[in-house]
Amino acid sequence: MTINFTKLGIIKFCLLGLLTGCASAPDIHSDKIAGAELNDQSLDVLFATEFPVESEADSLARADQAMQDGDVDKALFFYVRALQFDPKNVNLLAHIGEIQMQQYNYALAKRAFLMARNYDPSHARSHEALGLIYRAEGMHKQAVDELKSALAYDDQLWRAHNALGVYEDKAGDFAAAQRHYDTALSISPDAAHVLNNRGYSKFLAGDLDGAVLDLYEAAENQAFPLAWANLGKIYAAQGRYGDAITTYKHVMSEPMHLTIPGLRRLKMEISRKRNSI
Repeated sequence: MTINFTKLGIIKFCLLGLLTGCASAPDIHSDKIAGAELNDQSLDVLFATEFPVESEADSLARADQAMQDGDVDKALFFYVRALQFDPKNVNLLAHIGEIQMQQYNYALAKRAFLMARNYDPSHARSHEALGLIYRAEGMHKQAVDELKSALAYDDQLWRAHNALGVYEDKAGDFAAAQRHYDTALSISPDAAHVLNNRGYSKFLAGDLDGAVLDLYEAAENQAFPLAWANLGKIYAAQGRYGDAITTYKHVMSEPMHLTIPGLRRLKMEISRKRNSI
C-alpha cells in the first residue's frame, strides 16, 4: 500500500501558513507633536518630573544610554523629548516608530511613521514600516501600496522585498516572489525567515529539491525552527516518510506529533513496510 499526497493533502498537512490577514488609517496633518501621541502618557508625566532635559543633544544622549541599559520606556521618553526640539526630524520619528514597532505597539508606531511620511513623502523607511504594520493588522491592500512605495524610493529595503514576496506567493506568482526573496537575501544574507519563505515558495512552485536546500539551511544552519515544519512537509511529499517524522520531532514532542493524522498515517505506513520485508 502506498500513500498519495495530493497538493491539497500536503497543504492540509502544513503546520505553517504563508500569511496571517479594514479600514484606512488617517493621515496626520498637524505640526504640533504632543508626547502623549508617541509615548505612554503616564510614563511621560513620571519621567518629566524625574528627568528634566535641557536640549536636544541632552535628550538624545540620555535616550541612547537608556537603550544601552535596556530601559525602553525611558529611552522612548527621551527620544520624544528630543523630538520636541525638532518636530520635523523624520529620522528620529522613524526611530521612535521602530522602537514602538519592536514592542508591538502598532498604534503608537503608526503615528510616528505617519508623521514622518507627512513631513517627507519620500521617506522610504516609513513607507516600509507602515506596510509591515498594515500587513500585521490584516490591511493587505494598504500594506502592498506602502511596500511598493517604499521600494520605489529605495530598492534596498529587504523587509519590504520579503513581505511583497509573501504577497506574490499568495497570488500564485512564485517566480516574482522568489525574485523578491533573492533580493532580500542579497541585502540581508542572515535573514533566516526569508530563506524559509523562499524555500516554501519553491515548494509551492513544485521545485522540491530547491525547497529542501533552502529549508534545511534555514533550519539546521540558521536555527529557524519553523523551517523544520516546512521541511517535514516536503519530505512527506517526496515519499521520505521516515525523514518527515524525524524532521517534525525537531519542533514537537512525540505525543504531539502523534496527534496529527498525517503523521499517524506515516508511522503506520512505515510499520507496514518494515513488516513486509
